[in-house]
Amino acid sequence: MLGNNEEIQGLDLAEVFEKMLEELSWADLRTYVQANSQLAKLCMVGGHRLNPKRRSRIEKLVVREAEKNEYSQTGCNGVFAIWYPVHKELHGKLEEHFHSDKYETYRKRRKLEEDEYVLTAKAFDTFFNLHDLQAWRILLAFSPLKFTEAQAKKILDKNRGNAELLEKAARLQVKIGELEKHNVQLDTDAQRSHQKQKKDSVGAQESKKLVRQLRTSNAALEKKLEVAQTESRKLREALGEAGKDQKTLLASSKKEIDKATRRLRTDLDRVAKELADWKGKYEQQRVENKSLMESIREADKRRDTEIQRAEKAHSECEYLDSFANLILSRIDWAKVGQQLKLTPTLRRQYNSLMRKLHYEDDHTLSIEATLPEFWDGLMTLEKGLIKSIAESNTREVMAADVESYWRALTDVFADVAISLEARLIMLKMLQDIFYQVLDMEDLETDLLPKAKKAK
Repeated sequence: MLGNNEEIQGLDLAEVFEKMLEELSWADLRTYVQANSQLAKLCMVGGHRLNPKRRSRIEKLVVREAEKNEYSQTGCNGVFAIWYPVHKELHGKLEEHFHSDKYETYRKRRKLEEDEYVLTAKAFDTFFNLHDLQAWRILLAFSPLKFTEAQAKKILDKNRGNAELLEKAARLQVKIGELEKHNVQLDTDAQRSHQKQKKDSVGAQESKKLVRQLRTSNAALEKKLEVAQTESRKLREALGEAGKDQKTLLASSKKEIDKATRRLRTDLDRVAKELADWKGKYEQQRVENKSLMESIREADKRRDTEIQRAEKAHSECEYLDSFANLILSRIDWAKVGQQLKLTPTLRRQYNSLMRKLHYEDDHTLSIEATLPEFWDGLMTLEKGLIKSIAESNTREVMAADVESYWRALTDVFADVAISLEARLIMLKMLQDIFYQVLDMEDLETDLLPKAKKAK
C-alpha cells in the first residue's frame, strides 16, 4: 500500500498542490488562511488585505509555505480538508462507501484500524473516472487513502488522460481549420493584389512589397500548419492507443455486466417465488382471520349476555345481603336489654356492645357495617390477646420488663372474656330471631335462578 506520506514516483507534488488551490473558492481559501494565524500574518504583511484581487499573491505564499514543509501531510491536511467536498459526486460516493456496513465488515476482516482507508480493486474500478483524473491525483498525493501500486500506476498513466487528449485534439482541429481558412483568405488577397498590380502600374512597387509580406505571412502560417498537423498526428496515435485500451475495458465491462445480469435474473426468480409463497400464506391467514373475527363476535355476544346475567345476580345478592340488616333493624334493643337478666359483668359487656352501635338521627339502633364486619370487630381484641401470648418470648424482651408486660395483659384477659360472653348472647339472640321469623319450608325454595347450561 502507498500512503500519502510516501514518495510517489512520477507525480509533481507542487503542480498537484497548485491545482488543488485553484479549485478552492475564494471563501474557502480565505477561511483556510484566517484559520492559520502565521500564514494570515504573512499574507497581510505590508498592509495587504485578504482580497479576491490578491488571490494570486496569496496562493503563491501558501505554495511557498507548503514547499518549505516539503508538502508534508501536516502542512497540507488543512487545504485538502477544504478541497475534498468541492467534488461533490466523488466525495459523496467515497464517504458513502467508507461509512457502509460492507466496508466495516471488510475493515474488521482485514484487521485495519478505524482511521485506515483502502479501496479494493473492484471498488476502485467502480469509482475511478477519467473525467476526475486530476482529482484522483490530488487524492493520491494528499488524502489519507492508501492506494496499491497498480492503482497509483493507473492514476498516473498519461495515456489514461483520454478526456484531456480528446479536448486538446478538438481544439487543434478547430485551430487548423481557422488557419486553413486564413490561408485561403491570404491566397485570395494575394491574387487580388497581383491582378491589381497588372491593372495599376502606379502602385506596382507597393503591390510587390505587399505580395512579399503576404508570401512571408503565408509561409509562416504554412509552417504553423505543419507543426499543428504534426501535433495532430501524434494526438491521433495517442488516441489510437487509448482506443485499444478502451476496447479492452469495454470487453471486460461487458463480461461484468453479463455476470451481473445473470445474477440479477437468478435473484429475480428467487424473489418471485418467495412472493408467490407469501401471497399464498397471506390468503390463508386472511381466511383464518375472517374465521377468528366471527368467533370474536360470537364471544362478544356471549360475554354481553353473561355480564347482564352477572349484574342481575349481583343485584339479587345485594338484596339478600341486606336481609340480615333489615332483621337487625327490627330489633328493639332497649327492650331486649330490659328483658335480659344480666349479671353486673354481662351488663358492662352489654353496655360496651351498645357503645359500638351507631345512633341514627331518629334514635334507632343500626350496625355501622355488615354483620360479618361487626362480628370481626368484636374478635379483634381476642386475636390481639392470642398473638401477644404466642409472641410473649419476643415481646417480653422488647418490653424489658416481664412483670409490667403481663400486668398490662390482665385487663385484656377480662375484656376478652366479656367479649366472648357478649358474642354467645348475641349468637343466641340471632338464633331465636331467625327461627321466629323464618319457616324451614321457606328455606327449601330457591331464591336465585338456576344458571342455564351452556349449549
